[in-house]
Amino acid sequence: MAKRDEQKANQNGYDSGGIKVRVIEFELHGRNATVSEGIKAITDAISNRTVVVSEPQRPALPAIPKHEALVTTIDVEKPEEPDTSHTEIGSEETSATNLAGGNGTGSKRKYSYRTPKYLSDLDITKAKKNLQEFVEEKNPPNVQAKYLVIVYWFLKYMDIAEVTIDHVYTVFDVLGWKAEMPSNPSVPLRDLKSKSNMLTREPKAEGYKLNFKGEQEVEKMK
Repeated sequence: MAKRDEQKANQNGYDSGGIKVRVIEFELHGRNATVSEGIKAITDAISNRTVVVSEPQRPALPAIPKHEALVTTIDVEKPEEPDTSHTEIGSEETSATNLAGGNGTGSKRKYSYRTPKYLSDLDITKAKKNLQEFVEEKNPPNVQAKYLVIVYWFLKYMDIAEVTIDHVYTVFDVLGWKAEMPSNPSVPLRDLKSKSNMLTREPKAEGYKLNFKGEQEVEKMK
């Protein structure tokens, strides 16, 4: 019946069909990724597809490294401690003076020394040759030469091979030369050993011995 009515209407110039338009307004808010997913869901819903819109995964942010405290290590050099193993009381010029009367020059050095003592039990009158006469005969030109002459005198005329600073000090006192002794009385003996090579000294020995070179030097003094 309906078909007939439709045919009749078509014959009379009328079309019984119609179009219904429904306007759907969507308002989406969010990030681009969310909007894109929403449009896709709407499209699928219109097509009768059930779509579950999921929150897009956010990209993981890179881990921010913790700021480590910068520690600057400064090496501070400790001041060197003075070497006291060879530090000595007083100082004196250690110039190797020419025994013939030259004026030597040298730098100052420090030595440990003890104050020499007068040997009251030393009887110089028993010497094979008088001390005063021997010294006048040799006439040493300087303090170092006087030290050498005294060591020679002890060896040759007192039979004392090992001479200490106390022996030298005693003779200087007897001869009236004490004022000529340096502030460090041991320096000339050390110079005669280490610089002039005219004396020798055994390890841990207290005194010095005259060697051949020292003998030759004294014997040529006149």
